[in-house]
Amino acid sequence: MEAVKLGSTTVGIPTSEGVVLGVEKRVQLPLSELSSTEKTMEIDTHLGCTMSGLTADARTMIDHARVTSQNHALTYDEKIKVDRVPFIWFAILPCGLVRVHDEDAMMSRPFRVALLNGGVDKGENEG
Repeated sequence: MEAVKLGSTTVGIPTSEGVVLGVEKRVQLPLSELSSTEKTMEIDTHLGCTMSGLTADARTMIDHARVTSQNHALTYDEKIKVDRVPFIWFAILPCGLVRVHDEDAMMSRPFRVALLNGGVDKGENEG
């Protein structure tokens, strides 16, 4: 329950030009610097994401989405659709599998993060 209290507010606003993602940044620890906290990340050139919760879990999921997005681009010669990103995360969410230092070892626990993704598909807001 304590992890829920540490979360921050994230918003996504669709516009005619694309989408605006925003996130509240709060200093959780007295020795942490606000400018070093990164809560908005780019998945691909047309996709972005904001996070609320445990940053380490978010980075794991965003790195997975980045790799999947690049694999999609190399395989199909097109950028991944924005509405496919939640399915990327859905594949790893139920078990919360995270690789640890040992290749044979897997750690399983729930991800304690909420992600809000947004982006623009090619040609969606043209014309």
